[in-house]
Amino acid sequence: MEIVARPLFPTLVWTTLFDDRELFNKEMLRLAYWLQEQDPAGVKKTNESGWQSRNNIQDIAEFQAINERILTVARTVAESQHFHPELKFELEAWVNISTPGASNAVHIHPNCHLSGVYYIQIPPNCGSIYFRDPRIMSLMLRPAITEETVFTANEARMLPEAGRMYMFPSWLEHGVEVNNSDQDRVGISFNVHIAPPVKG
Repeated sequence: MEIVARPLFPTLVWTTLFDDRELFNKEMLRLAYWLQEQDPAGVKKTNESGWQSRNNIQDIAEFQAINERILTVARTVAESQHFHPELKFELEAWVNISTPGASNAVHIHPNCHLSGVYYIQIPPNCGSIYFRDPRIMSLMLRPAITEETVFTANEARMLPEAGRMYMFPSWLEHGVEVNNSDQDRVGISFNVHIAPPVKG
């Protein structure tokens, strides 16, 4: 007897690794600490310790290169999913500097469509990004298991990589584990709002 499993309604996380990441990240790291110097207090949102900038680097000329890359990836993702070709993409982005011991609590990003993070500096043992199963009904009755599978797991972890961008639906719950290294974990997080095409 053959039993075939068909995945229905998958939750996608898109990733891409930039070829020029070594030189690019060197400049991005410099800009991240430069921005922190301008506003040492930063803001407190999902970050537990560490430092987070205001959500305005899309308006700072020095960050134009990363802003353009985020929007390019978002448009490519949208095209792959057959979004309307005349949609307007609006970006907001910010820097996260997670010092040793810092983490990001589980959260979603409301009022946007795509969210994600680009990792600039990832020391060993600095923690994974993780995602929670959005299917709340799956928690209703869970059988005992001997080993997790993609069907039974209610969380999925991805080990960050410097130079890699992760993009996912903004409604997907996610967080970042505690930075157990002795260096900062540095990344740029973002939201992309997709507006309907302008009617003539």
